[in-house]
Amino acid sequence: MRRLLTAPLLLVALGCMVAGCTSEPELSPVEAAYVEHTECLGENGVKLKEARPGYWVVDKDALDEQPRRVMLDAQEKCEGLVPAELPVDPAVLKQQQELADCYRRNGYPDWPDPDPKTGEIPADMNDNAVQSKCGDETT
Repeated sequence: MRRLLTAPLLLVALGCMVAGCTSEPELSPVEAAYVEHTECLGENGVKLKEARPGYWVVDKDALDEQPRRVMLDAQEKCEGLVPAELPVDPAVLKQQQELADCYRRNGYPDWPDPDPKTGEIPADMNDNAVQSKCGDETT
């Protein structure tokens, strides 16, 4: 019986080494920033649900079933774990960079790159024609 199990287990182990098996879920930067806060809420009585394998979120459907005081107390205890600044999603940063590049190609040579920490770009986009053209190019 031991030999029967050895071969399949070795194949699984070899497959994990080749494919890079991991128990960690793949999270966006923003999701990863909230993991500790969400875990804290769960440890303090707030019901969580698995949104996808390995990634937990507050079970909004269960909020009506538990006393409001549970959520308020948990939020107070976990307040220090809420990220002060959220990381920018690489996909958003890339899109904002493409938008800045488009503006430079279309009459705004000094248009700045987006902030690498926030992804923000200047709010004074006042040329509707360029904004429309660049919006079409980056979507």
